[in-house]
Amino acid sequence: MRIARPLHRVLLPLSLALLALPSTAFADDLFSSALHRYGLTVALASAFVVGLMTAATPCVYPMIAITVSVFGARRETRGRAMLLSTAFVLGLAALFVPLGLFAGLTGTVAGRLAGSPWVQGFEALLMFGMALNMFGLFEISLPSGLQDRLSLVGGLGARGAFLIGFATGPIAAPCATAGLVGILDYVFQQRDVAGGGLALFSYSLGLGLPFWLVGSLSLGLPKPGLWMDRVKSVFGVVLMVLALYYLRHIIPAFAAPPGGLPTNTWFFVALLLAGLGLGAVHLSLKYGTPAQRARKVLGVALAALGGVWLVAYEPPAPAIAWIEPTPDIAALARQRHQPVLVDFGATWCAACEELLRHTFSDPAVRQEARRFITVRVDATESTPAIDALQARHQVRGLPTVLLFDTHGREVGRVSEFVPAARMLQLMRGVN
Repeated sequence: MRIARPLHRVLLPLSLALLALPSTAFADDLFSSALHRYGLTVALASAFVVGLMTAATPCVYPMIAITVSVFGARRETRGRAMLLSTAFVLGLAALFVPLGLFAGLTGTVAGRLAGSPWVQGFEALLMFGMALNMFGLFEISLPSGLQDRLSLVGGLGARGAFLIGFATGPIAAPCATAGLVGILDYVFQQRDVAGGGLALFSYSLGLGLPFWLVGSLSLGLPKPGLWMDRVKSVFGVVLMVLALYYLRHIIPAFAAPPGGLPTNTWFFVALLLAGLGLGAVHLSLKYGTPAQRARKVLGVALAALGGVWLVAYEPPAPAIAWIEPTPDIAALARQRHQPVLVDFGATWCAACEELLRHTFSDPAVRQEARRFITVRVDATESTPAIDALQARHQVRGLPTVLLFDTHGREVGRVSEFVPAARMLQLMRGVN
């Protein structure tokens, strides 16, 4: 039994469908939106699919049959082959999962750095360069000598298969990075150790699935060809969207369409589809004619603009009237004999932005907030005053929402995105 036709026919439509949906794992807002709006199952499934797409790129795909032959799965009995193939996939996970744990544990520092325009500009330049690599203008790969050494790691048995899986990660890195960047951005911002570890484990399972199928079931693979370049082009367009997304605070046109252009979802989707139709994916910058290359460039530009506006644009919503923080918030509550709501947030914190867009803009929440003193602490950039305020109230991560009663006592705390109904319930319990 061969899987050439199903794999070939499924991967490309799935890649394009994921590119068009603003709730998958390609960027920080995308992955967090999948998690907050659709739950952990959908977010993990999206990470798995991105890993599977990564396995179909030219950095990884040619390695599958060779790698499986190195750890000897196809020379063993079915049960033994499954054991070796599973050990290989767990080796992949052993490389990628610690990245999520490290990102989760260092999220505050990384998040503060991410708020710097210089860092955002550098990230945009990095994403742009990676996109050009995906479009085939140049190739990024490990030195051949290092690749040869990594391919010899391990030896026989499950231990050898595990170590070969671990060593395969760096070889796949030039293409794997495109899929990982969205998950890692989310984890950096949220310091979600468990969620980051699970997402990267799910990504590793998707990346390792073709290896497991070939090693365990002796299945064949479709021949390498043009379809692999198209999968790479999908990642290239995604990386272009990411590049523009990082620039949205520096260049406002990437956060919302300039005046005169429509601001509805249908317009953004139309731009994205027009770019795909012109040749953002199916044409080549490396081998096409001058006319085809021009179509490719225009297609990528339209698809990237449509994609970034789908992700970044938020229509203006009525907001709570926030005031600047004071050094002693508890004293403010006692002096005015009013409850206080304090929102610690930052522009680099995806869940903080979700709270502002979907929770604090809710009419019922805004109505209830009228009896509160509402304080907004912008921790995008670290200052001595902000650091002192966070230390005083033991704020260890963002977002953090504190609720004080009229006596200045803290009576509630939220340290994650919560929907409007839950926030309203907490606020109504404060006297």
